[in-house]
Amino acid sequence: MSNRASATSKKCAARQVKELKSIHASEQQVAAETEEVYNLIATAAYYRAERHGFEGVDEIENWLEAEKEIKAELFH
Repeated sequence: MSNRASATSKKCAARQVKELKSIHASEQQVAAETEEVYNLIATAAYYRAERHGFEGVDEIENWLEAEKEIKAELFH
C-alpha cells in the first residue's frame, strides 16, 4: 500500500471513529433524556396518588394521567 493510500485509509478510519463517537454520545443523551422523562412521570404519578390519600385510585390510571400531563408539557 502506498503512503498516499495509507494516509487516505487512516483519514477514513479516523472519520469513522469520530462518527461512532458521535452516535454513541447521541445514544447516551437519548437514554438520559428517557430516564429523566420516566422520573418526571413517576414523580407526577406519586403526587397524584398523594392528593387522593393513596387510596381509591388505580396506580395505572395515575401513571397514564401523569404521563399524559408530562408529555403535553414537554412536547407541545
